[in-house]
Amino acid sequence: MRNSRAFIVATCLIASSACLVPACAQDYPNQPIKVMIPNPPGGPGDIIARAFTEKATRTLGKPFVFDYRSGGSTTIGTAAAAKAEPDGYTILGLPSSGVGAAAIKKQLRYNLENDFSPIAGIGSVPLVLVVRAGLNINDMPQFSNAIKSGKLMFGTAGVGTIAHLTSLLLMNEIKGSATHVPFRGNPETLQAVLGGHVDFSILSVADAAAYAESKEMRLLATTADRRISDLPNVPTMTEVGLPNVNAKLWYAFLAPRNTPADRIARLYKVLAEAGEGLGTEKQLQNLGFNVEMRNPEELAAMIKQEIARWKKVIEVNNIPLEN
Repeated sequence: MRNSRAFIVATCLIASSACLVPACAQDYPNQPIKVMIPNPPGGPGDIIARAFTEKATRTLGKPFVFDYRSGGSTTIGTAAAAKAEPDGYTILGLPSSGVGAAAIKKQLRYNLENDFSPIAGIGSVPLVLVVRAGLNINDMPQFSNAIKSGKLMFGTAGVGTIAHLTSLLLMNEIKGSATHVPFRGNPETLQAVLGGHVDFSILSVADAAAYAESKEMRLLATTADRRISDLPNVPTMTEVGLPNVNAKLWYAFLAPRNTPADRIARLYKVLAEAGEGLGTEKQLQNLGFNVEMRNPEELAAMIKQEIARWKKVIEVNNIPLEN
């Protein structure tokens, strides 16, 4: 009898412990997954994240619910995601601007490299250098000569944004300078170029492509790896002799640190499968988005490299760190 009872107790303990390794992983997910977006709804990052998660939902069988926490150059939403329970039911939709914030902010309530577990890099949107038409600059050699005068003004959506840091990188490569004029966002920056209030800017292809044939501004070069089919007459930075100016607006998913590895692997798998058919989606093509899947290890390496690159640009240009 005692042996029988001991056997029953042992069997129950084994069965219960099996469900703790880790927490019955085979049942994941059994509830909706929250996606923290550190920007307002409706932007390119939101559209791209939704395209991936809508397809991933069909595989997982559970929906992704979006939670928008904008402000602080993505730091408010990112901080909230860092503090979330590491159970695989809260993930962060990180845009590349989050890396810019990590590089330029003096104090953050999180460490982007240490407080998150990378899930997947999903792709990027190239940038493009644009100039106002009134400058009568038609190509990069003319732009290079003009920037060396130090008299031009350039607009961005703010200090530490990828457009700002890429503009500085571009000027460093050309050995020129210009006066920075920050605006509240990308739409205001675009209008400033069109209105002739600033001389040039670096915008996303999504914002600038519609003006490729416009008389209001000119597109000089993109940061794409190859010429963009919708902009066949616009060379890449590599073609004009500036291969280091290759920054892009990229997007990724991360989870709070200590999220179980099997759940990270599950999420990466379904997101990678979702990305297989998204390259032909017209909505994403209109944004200039290219699907570029990176696994957790590759994404971690990219984030590390990006933070180091932008910190160097900040130091070289003596940009004061923000609180």
